[in-house]
Amino acid sequence: MSAKSRAGALLTWVKSSVAGQRVLLAAKTALAVGLSWFLASHMPGAADKYAYYAPLGALVSMYPTFMGSVRIGLQTLVGLLLGIVLAVGVLALGSPSLVSISIAVGLGVLLGGVPKLGAGREYVPVATLLVLIIGGRNADAFSFGYAAQMGLGVLVGLLVNVTIFPPLTLDAAQLRISRGRNVLIGQLEDAARALREKWPPEHEDWADRQHVLSETVTDVRAAVHGAHESHKANPRAYRGSRHRHVAESFDDLAVLENVTFHVRDLTEVLAGAIWGGPFDVDLKPELCAPISDCLQAVADVLAGWDHGSIQPEMFDGALESLDRLTSALGKHSGADASSLSPGAAVALDVQRILVSLRRRLFPEAART
Repeated sequence: MSAKSRAGALLTWVKSSVAGQRVLLAAKTALAVGLSWFLASHMPGAADKYAYYAPLGALVSMYPTFMGSVRIGLQTLVGLLLGIVLAVGVLALGSPSLVSISIAVGLGVLLGGVPKLGAGREYVPVATLLVLIIGGRNADAFSFGYAAQMGLGVLVGLLVNVTIFPPLTLDAAQLRISRGRNVLIGQLEDAARALREKWPPEHEDWADRQHVLSETVTDVRAAVHGAHESHKANPRAYRGSRHRHVAESFDDLAVLENVTFHVRDLTEVLAGAIWGGPFDVDLKPELCAPISDCLQAVADVLAGWDHGSIQPEMFDGALESLDRLTSALGKHSGADASSLSPGAAVALDVQRILVSLRRRLFPEAART
């Protein structure tokens, strides 16, 4: 591979992968800190005496997304200014003392409880304490230098973040969506396989994955919302059809949440029917095969979606499997209700999953 190809591959990795974006953020943070330190020494008046606060401002303003940097930077400055105002109010009453400093810091902590302050809540008591202890008799000069240098650092951080590959995390979100689909596929395939094993099934690890399914959806949700935020005020986001892809990611997330809910439900029902649990239900052996076919058919639909090869015929096959399960339930309609309820619950979950997937993948066909 040529040097140019290697550089291109590295750039692609940095722009698209989670680890690469972290490396990029680290490099931009180092650059922003260096630039702010250089510029801080050229600030007018007494501000240059407090140049060490500019790198701090740059550091706190660096965030994986540009709008996140704007939000954190502004919140930090607001918290800092509130702390300075509080300290100035204490100084107006006289020289700081043990009692007045303690009360001021306590009030700063109370002010920091305002929800809208966000990241700035920690800087209210910190700024109050610094002005009272370090500023002292020169509180005015210190307050100006402190605020000016922190503001300079925040500004430098924002400029660096928006001008040097402002991050877009859509690719990372799509990878998480794919991972979410594969977790569901694995869960359905393992359950389908277990239903065809010697009864009761030897493999039962699939029955204890409720937390895995929940955590997967949580990760996908965080990644999709992160991708949405990374596109706000991002100049790179206006190229191509990125906004459409972000909207599609939200649609994918909604479907995954719906499918995961029903997969968790049928997992709990089947696990209770096989190994016992809070539900007093029993699963007739005659229903195991049709339920297994249903679960595998749904897994195939999800796999086709994940591979980008989904076809309407896959839904036809899954619906046929569901019909066979429904017919099997009908043949045993005279049996004990407790032995039919697991199969009926699974059939209902499968039907809802297929409806949700079809609306997402073939919306026109779903309306007919």
